[in-house]
Amino acid sequence: MKVTRKQLFKKLIPFFEGIGYTYFKDTISPASGLFAKKIDEKIYVCIGIDKSNLYENAFDCNYYMGQSLTYALIYEGIRDAYLRSWQLFSEEELNKYRIIGAFSEYYWWHSDDDNSIESFKDAVRLTEPRFINNLCLRERIAANEEAKHQHDLTTKVRMLVQSGVPDFETQFVPEKERDGIPLVWFIAAEFAQKDEKYFNKHTVLRLAADAYRLYVLDEQVKQ
Repeated sequence: MKVTRKQLFKKLIPFFEGIGYTYFKDTISPASGLFAKKIDEKIYVCIGIDKSNLYENAFDCNYYMGQSLTYALIYEGIRDAYLRSWQLFSEEELNKYRIIGAFSEYYWWHSDDDNSIESFKDAVRLTEPRFINNLCLRERIAANEEAKHQHDLTTKVRMLVQSGVPDFETQFVPEKERDGIPLVWFIAAEFAQKDEKYFNKHTVLRLAADAYRLYVLDEQVKQ
């Protein structure tokens, strides 16, 4: 029996919230849904749930670290900021946690098996601290100019939302809010990057989602 995304996340959300993550519905990035948290003054981490296109009810997760939350956006010199969970396993753990897969590089868990889901949670408890405690990676991210530019764009969007976006003719703003993100964030995102080299409907969606999610996480830290 096929397990829906809603059914899977109903089982995963309490676990991730218990280790400090906030769930964000996500139809913009390649992930099926995101869990994110702020771990440093400039650094954020998100975990994207990846549902297999090859195997029914198979899923895994990817870790992403950055100055922002544009999931899977990596830069030269910090390509290890985006890793699948199994890439943080030891050789012994690779053998222990390999569940299914015709290809040796893929490791999946079964969303229709509660024991498999518990195994997935154990794997996250094991690998998540290894990822977020990589201080060398944090330093490289904090020093990366492209990552800083993306964060600066999110700050610009937030300021526009707070102060009001000037009137202009939009091209790429969706007709209604998406993933629970108010429409004004998309309008601000388009205005903020209209002079950027790369500017299209996809960059507008990603920047709006990025800025909104950072805002949510930053507000949580203040509380």
